[in-house]
Amino acid sequence: MQIDPRHLIQLATIVQSGSFAAAAAKLGLTQPALSKNMKKLEDRLGAPIFEKIGRQSIATDLGSTFARFGLMMLAADEQARAYAQHVSTGRAGSLLIGTPPSLADNFLAPILSTFLATHADCRVELRVGLVAELETLLSTGQINLMIGPARPLSLDLQLETETLAEDVLGIVCRKGHALAGQAEILPQHLEMQRWVAHSRGSYLRMQTEDGLAKFGVRSFDIALDTDSTEAAYKAVASSDLITVMPRLPTLMSGHIDAIEFLPLKSTAFQRPIGIIQRASHTRSGLETLFLRSLKKAVQHREVLED
Repeated sequence: MQIDPRHLIQLATIVQSGSFAAAAAKLGLTQPALSKNMKKLEDRLGAPIFEKIGRQSIATDLGSTFARFGLMMLAADEQARAYAQHVSTGRAGSLLIGTPPSLADNFLAPILSTFLATHADCRVELRVGLVAELETLLSTGQINLMIGPARPLSLDLQLETETLAEDVLGIVCRKGHALAGQAEILPQHLEMQRWVAHSRGSYLRMQTEDGLAKFGVRSFDIALDTDSTEAAYKAVASSDLITVMPRLPTLMSGHIDAIEFLPLKSTAFQRPIGIIQRASHTRSGLETLFLRSLKKAVQHREVLED
């Protein structure tokens, strides 16, 4: 049996309003048109949904039952309208974001937590992976935004980048490490150290090796090879091992009281953080609000450092 859902909503409005005239005015219909629709509903059900008591039309048991279905549809319609309004203004929806491990825990996660605390109807899917993997997720529509190093992108990926912050790589070691006392760090100082290296194939590992080579470091002794930035921070904080990390997430990490960030005089260690997306993607209201919050958090961090 096919029932027009509009008729159920109209029936519920009549029951709520107490009369056909009041319901017609509320629905923006003429009273004859509303009466005609109720007759169609009765014909479809094969039983009366109203009965005359004096001059009033009162819903029968069947009419009251189907009016409740109409009320549920009205409530769902109102909820859908409210949610659509929230989505259009950026107060609800989903964020599909990707980021590499070096930015996930100490940089992006705290900013996301703060954003979610004030956006209760927002849902976030955060994918953490290597930059090349994230670019593939972007190009196939599995994520919509990537927060990561603004490296040159393959032309066939059709991605575009907006710079978020001008970041750099530097040496990270424990407080009181011998390197921290050097007036200037030279290649030979780094060749004498034991290292925590990032996972092979990661953009951070490739940029580290390329930067150190351009800096003049001919070899470095790897003691620990890991894809966990947390493991890297903890290892250098409690030993004489050193590693290379981006400056901004390092300064925002929970390990900053136990570690030092030592910049190197080389343009090879420049590592701007970007907002990367498909060139064809139109940002939602929620994405726009989140990126605004992200930029404010970065600007606040930069002001504190100044």
